[in-house]
Amino acid sequence: MKPQLLPPPRPATADLLYLVKERALDNLRHSSLEDFLFVVAVLGLALTALLFINEVLLGRALRVKRLTIPSFFVLMYLALMSLPSIVWFYASPNDPIRYTYFASMQSVLVMFPLGVMFANAMFGRLSNPPQVARFFTVPLEKTADDRYALRYWLLMIVMAMAVTTAYLTTSSYVPLIGAVTSYGEADVSMVRRAIVAEGVTIHYGHALTARLLLPFCLVYAYYMAHLYGGRWRLLFWPTLGFVAFVSSLTFDRMFPFSVLLFLVLAVYFKHDDLALRAAANGGRSRRGLSTARLGFYVVALLLVGMLVGGIVSLTQFNKPMDLEIIRVTATDFLFNRVVLDPSYMAYLYYEEINEPSKFLYGKALHVVVSRALGVEFYPLISPSFVASLWTNFGWFGVLFGSALIGFVLQFIQVSVFDRKTIPALTCYIILLLNGAWIIYGHLMATMVFSVYAPSILILMHLKRRRKAAARAAARAAKRLERVRPHPPQVAAHPP
Repeated sequence: MKPQLLPPPRPATADLLYLVKERALDNLRHSSLEDFLFVVAVLGLALTALLFINEVLLGRALRVKRLTIPSFFVLMYLALMSLPSIVWFYASPNDPIRYTYFASMQSVLVMFPLGVMFANAMFGRLSNPPQVARFFTVPLEKTADDRYALRYWLLMIVMAMAVTTAYLTTSSYVPLIGAVTSYGEADVSMVRRAIVAEGVTIHYGHALTARLLLPFCLVYAYYMAHLYGGRWRLLFWPTLGFVAFVSSLTFDRMFPFSVLLFLVLAVYFKHDDLALRAAANGGRSRRGLSTARLGFYVVALLLVGMLVGGIVSLTQFNKPMDLEIIRVTATDFLFNRVVLDPSYMAYLYYEEINEPSKFLYGKALHVVVSRALGVEFYPLISPSFVASLWTNFGWFGVLFGSALIGFVLQFIQVSVFDRKTIPALTCYIILLLNGAWIIYGHLMATMVFSVYAPSILILMHLKRRRKAAARAAARAAKRLERVRPHPPQVAAHPP
């Protein structure tokens, strides 16, 4: 029998998340000593295990100052799932599933780094292989790949324009255009669900544009302006404007917010590159931003992203643009939608799937998997990858799946990113952020595959092209050596 999966409500629909959070905080203030000790013991053991594995077994491979794909994932998981799950543990003090929920949330901190360790073992060592260190300790290089990747930039710009044009010309209602021309007249449900009503092709095309095509164009233009200057300094700004416009069309808050996150990561790695250049030149070149100034820029961009998210939240519900309402809504967007939402959605699914008889055993992983198995697909709504694993396979899914994610992300880190070039760093930043999206969505999210696969294929193509060029140069050098005339040998005469 198909279990009645709880359709997770959004905070904005009836302020349910706010009410549950308030109840959880009130329960926290009046919690029992047993609950407090359970939270401290489980969280403390998970963090201790994480530190031990990272410091002793992995050689600090997951250090915060070196944002590898796995270390960034762990950092985001701590901020978005591990620590916020404390709130929802106290939301239902009479529901025993909360102990399982909280323990499984923290188990990821142990199993994920073990997966990273197994990936490193494939390359002959438990700590990070040397190519990882080389990627972070060598300055950004000027290479032939930079200009060759211009064709990818042009292709993605053209594709993004084509998708945007198709959306604008075929859609009966575009939220951004509707808000500019007749704000408040459209029904709220139409504003929020407009892109979904356009059908799978437009919906998928716009999502791919916002997740891959536009971020690649933006970050590539940013680093070309940084390394080459000239016309790229001027070209970056219209690129940013086009990216901001297209990302705002549907009033999906995460798309314009993610544009700011991509810029935050780009600024961070640019600062890191300037510091590496200064060290390589003995301090004779610009050292980059001071730590305080870098922090100011990062916080400023995040505040702008928070403000954008708040404004978009108001436009989704046709609310007035009052400064105080914008401030409250922006704060609500950051803490409720960005920080608390993924752990809350997971909490809902643990409440619904609270015993082994309700597990779906792979039927809710992906529609392709269900078709391959010949079973009905049970869609989940933004469950987070942990809840997706739990809903399908219970404890086994959470433990094995977390280790598998760590293995895959570290394998990509080691096997793909061995040289820091502009296209490599561009794809790297895109994969950093998109890898963290499974914290909000599904384990086998279609968009994550749709972003990772093209990015890896681009980098593998560039790597094969470099190797082919190196082989051709080696063959040319050998031919030149064979045909090079040698000085004549002068016979020695007897005295």
